[in-house]
Amino acid sequence: MNLKVLGSRNAMGEAAGKAVEQKIVELLSEKAEIRMIFAAAPSQNELLAYLRSSKLIPWERITAFHMDEYIGLPAGHEALFANFLNNKIFEAVAFKAVHLIDSSNDPQEECQRYGALIREKPIDIVCLGIGENGHIAFNDPPVANFEDPEIIKRVALDPASRQQQVNDGAFSSLDEVPLEALTLTIPALVNANYLCCVVPGAQKREAVKQAVHGPVTTDCPASILQKHDQCDLFVDTAAYPSESEVQNSVQAINCITGEKQSFTRNQSGKPLKSGSGSLPFAGPGLIDLQVNGIHGVDFNDPALTADDMLEATRYLLGQGVTGFFPTLITNAEETVLHILSTIRQACLEHPLVNTCVTGIHLEGPFLSMADGARGAHDKQYIKAPYWGLVERAQEASGGRIRLITLSPEWDNSPEFIKKCRQEGLLVSMGHTIASPEQVQAAVDAGTTLSTHLGNGIPLMLPRHPNLLWEQLAQDNLYISIIADGFHLPNSFLKVAMKVKEDKALLVSDATCFSGMPPGEYRSHIGDEVVLHEGGKLAMKNSNGLLAGATKTILENVQFLVDQNLASLGKAWGMGSVIPGRFLGIDNYGSRSNDRGDYVLFELKGKNRIHVLQVIKNGKVVYEPEQ
Repeated sequence: MNLKVLGSRNAMGEAAGKAVEQKIVELLSEKAEIRMIFAAAPSQNELLAYLRSSKLIPWERITAFHMDEYIGLPAGHEALFANFLNNKIFEAVAFKAVHLIDSSNDPQEECQRYGALIREKPIDIVCLGIGENGHIAFNDPPVANFEDPEIIKRVALDPASRQQQVNDGAFSSLDEVPLEALTLTIPALVNANYLCCVVPGAQKREAVKQAVHGPVTTDCPASILQKHDQCDLFVDTAAYPSESEVQNSVQAINCITGEKQSFTRNQSGKPLKSGSGSLPFAGPGLIDLQVNGIHGVDFNDPALTADDMLEATRYLLGQGVTGFFPTLITNAEETVLHILSTIRQACLEHPLVNTCVTGIHLEGPFLSMADGARGAHDKQYIKAPYWGLVERAQEASGGRIRLITLSPEWDNSPEFIKKCRQEGLLVSMGHTIASPEQVQAAVDAGTTLSTHLGNGIPLMLPRHPNLLWEQLAQDNLYISIIADGFHLPNSFLKVAMKVKEDKALLVSDATCFSGMPPGEYRSHIGDEVVLHEGGKLAMKNSNGLLAGATKTILENVQFLVDQNLASLGKAWGMGSVIPGRFLGIDNYGSRSNDRGDYVLFELKGKNRIHVLQVIKNGKVVYEPEQ
């Protein structure tokens, strides 16, 4: 495709006319006659005006065809394309022959008749345009086929294509536009020796952008013109997108809906080309409500620095996580307040950290003291809920505490939960041996989530009632689950996801060992752990007892897909849309949400998710190094 942008519509038509005129003269110097196909649309007016005024073209050596026609209009209707072309050129100059599509004929018979005429000899020149929906002729996206075996076929018109006919002034209302047409197919057009495509006007701007700069796909049928080495595309400045429009717009397949969608950015990034050459996928930015640390950075280490937080944020962005909750586990109060102050400082110093830290999660110290339920939380610091600690924590964090995990077994839990909700905090239950009555009281008081359901409970439970059934049975309770292949068996994941449906969300519960190479490590609290190949983290001297999680939420999404526990769209939604809904972010991940947080990725090898670009608030914040 050779793109030519002209300053005005008239200049465009004249330049295109001269190009066609030159090609006609060139071809007729080599052969006795040529065959041409013409499009019928107001976009062709300037081109046709130049051609019919040409003094160089020997029309008597040219056989003409037109490329599409409505079904159902009476023979004299002024909107028929045959009548348009008769008025504009076919009756204005003396062609050797003109072959028109007869829409009054039986459609099947007409396809056979007209197809036979086209097949008689090769087509030399096609003069065409591009529709507002990217069509060429009436090959609209729903019916376009780059490998179409037919020459001409009957098609149902796309609503956007019908609306264009109203926009062009051919009909006064959409109801008047026919529902069907006959059209030459894409191969019948692009197999010609030379193509001259003329596209004026701002209404064609998006179609031109996709045809010239987008992937070659039937979602924009005109994109096939990119592959034709003898195609001149003439546009005026109104129809051609600006450089920033081209660079700042991305076409991708929304992995949640499966639909093609245009995603915008406030700045350009590197050109996106998936390995397969097809459109990339896009999904809402992942939101992780429980991250204890990442890639060597421990959010529970008193030595944490603001720069450590920046490093961790950048690593998480590379994993598609555009929002996360640094999670502080049970510790001495002064230690917790010190770390919260560090996180606050990081948010003040680094805008990127501030925009990605969606909130802070306090997982403790209001947990169960019981072995098994308590997990790795230090018993000496566990205590009953009291508001004074939360007040001090909010002051130290700059008001960033948004989620608190507690055990409902404390006597004052309901009152404390109500106070949290009054102050705008979300409450989750976890690390608990609460009774069914205590679970119900917590939900009634305002608890809306279960923290990493299936973990943080004793190894042995009664058949019934038990804590798992009680939480699963609460219709208004979201559950967070760790889908890393180690914390929960597939059978439990399957049941929990089926019961909770759109209230089951993923958390990583990742530790500082996430993203680190296999080996033996010592945590900041002095425990020796072993990170195995594949990501399992176990206590060195505790017979394989898990020491935490090392898989990111992106890897949790991948696990669900690999195990056929969820589709890509469902799994991605569990890591993005559902956490967003839990947090009260209206329409997160939908077209009406303008947060501009999304991830562009491709599937490589055995459907492995490979991040291509991450956008936060419309700005490109991550691209992998080449």
